Amino acid sequence: MTTSSRNGRRCLAPRKQTRRPAPHSSQQALRITGGDWRSRRLSFPVIDGLRPTLSQSRERLFNWLQFDLAGRRVLDAYAGSGILGLEALSRGAAFCDFVERDAVAARVIRGHLTDLQAEARGQVHQTDVLTWLLGANPQSAGFDLVFLDPPFAEQGFQAALDTVAAAAVVKTGALVYLETPSGFEPRWPTQWHEEKCTRKGRIQQRLWRTGAAVTADKAEPPSNDHQQETGST
Repeated sequence: MTTSSRNGRRCLAPRKQTRRPAPHSSQQALRITGGDWRSRRLSFPVIDGLRPTLSQSRERLFNWLQFDLAGRRVLDAYAGSGILGLEALSRGAAFCDFVERDAVAARVIRGHLTDLQAEARGQVHQTDVLTWLLGANPQSAGFDLVFLDPPFAEQGFQAALDTVAAAAVVKTGALVYLETPSGFEPRWPTQWHEEKCTRKGRIQQRLWRTGAAVTADKAEPPSNDHQQETGST
């Protein structure tokens, strides 16, 4: 089975696979996969509804972004563990705003910024991301890159996209990454253009650019890799 995006490219559907239950632990370890902090392992508590993006998915995402990170301002919306924003900082992003409503998760992200001596390059906002986006001052932040990885259980993908499209703080030509369950097809803003799309098991990764045409050298045929992944921020 395949699904088509508005511009005609397809994300191929995976075969079903059986999952083995993961051993219970109160902590999980996250490894930064590239940049100045490559191989640094960060611990994070297990929190209901939080799915840190697995290292293989992150490596794929940051391979897509390798020429679009240096000096950029990043928004890690639904930050969770903060691993996407921290990975972006490690790879050369200038600054990252982390928005996470869970108090424990927000506190842990602040601790990681301190441990990495990166307090001046990141700010954590413990609040609802949709409210924060619509109320943010466009003169104080203009985002070049937005990570959108809402909790799967809440099904907030469309609301997240619609809010980003309406937010004055997201620049024209910014990149927006969306991670969803496989098979979910959002309504994309008409002025956005898809740059990347792939499915891996139960996860679908997509990268779109706001208000700018896709270039031929960045277009990539969708992957037909059936390896299963279970992650998010």
